[in-house]
Amino acid sequence: MKLLSKTLIAAVSTFVLAQGLNAETTICYKKDWKSPSTIETTKLDGGQCKGELSFAEMKKNGWKLKDLKIENGKKGLNYIYVLTDKELISIDNTNFMENKYTKLEYNPIYTRLNNLSEDTAEINVGNLRVGQSAIIEHTYSNGKSLIIANAYVTDSNANSSTLKIIPFLDIKQNAIPTSSRKPVNGDKVTINYLYDSSMIIAPSQDAFLATREKYKDNDFLHSDLFAAKLKVEAEPLPSKERIQEFASSQNIGTIFFVIGSTIYIVDTKTFAILEKGSLSYNFTQDEKMPFYTRIEKIEKNPFESILDYENWLGFLKTFLGDDERTEEQILLEDDIESGALQVKGDIYNNYYKTILGLENAAK
Repeated sequence: MKLLSKTLIAAVSTFVLAQGLNAETTICYKKDWKSPSTIETTKLDGGQCKGELSFAEMKKNGWKLKDLKIENGKKGLNYIYVLTDKELISIDNTNFMENKYTKLEYNPIYTRLNNLSEDTAEINVGNLRVGQSAIIEHTYSNGKSLIIANAYVTDSNANSSTLKIIPFLDIKQNAIPTSSRKPVNGDKVTINYLYDSSMIIAPSQDAFLATREKYKDNDFLHSDLFAAKLKVEAEPLPSKERIQEFASSQNIGTIFFVIGSTIYIVDTKTFAILEKGSLSYNFTQDEKMPFYTRIEKIEKNPFESILDYENWLGFLKTFLGDDERTEEQILLEDDIESGALQVKGDIYNNYYKTILGLENAAK
């Protein structure tokens, strides 16, 4: 039985979106798309796209990807792009290999702020990656110290680097007072904060184990814990925002994304690719979406309230139709119609390439 008529759902959803999203945000989507590798250049419906502009064209026009959701459709996948023209932490991962410096260092690097000007500062440490993050601590006269800000590298040369200073939001607890102190010259900077605390997003057990074996010095949180969170939250495919929220809650500094035979090492705060490496493992047919985990059947909650717009149902129902299949069923089914999605690995690879901004990166 339908909860509401499609016409009413569409009207209510449009009203909520108009009221809840400011003028700097737009939502574009594509329904029942069967070719993930071409989604970026495909004309998107809704919002400022209006069936005339693709995601690639929207980026050229100054729009930035705030979040991405992918849901099951009757014949393919439904893509929902949340775009904003606000200034976000924006790292162009297609150019990440311009960081042609020494091997990525996972141990903390300590230095001091200097030449502070509003929300930028310099440090006397060079050869850092753009997007490499840090924390800033202030030490009081009594010897006690407090983390007062985050920062990330926006430019680096052989001798020094420039930092962009942003709020410290790692601890989200309303019961804990928030310091209003601003960074000053001389405050302590810790680069690579928690970089050796990591998580693996891999398509199979073989890929997961091979990554863990190659990077033995890192402390990896098992992907089952993230999958359990997704199961509890009824979110079959994790968005960029969900990945970052979980990483922050678990004090994870880096995420290792295995895409094909390549590992992309990503900063959790900036989602900048810091380094990539090759990985050798057995390519099998047990590749899983959303990633390798022993948690079974991460499904969308069928009893989710039609008014729970925070979880997207109100908006998605305007074009999802009445298909009751789960994402697992649509993504992993063996017999699908000709011309539909063919290879599970392609779905996994294109999903995470999109999240990392690698759609047009050179192979």
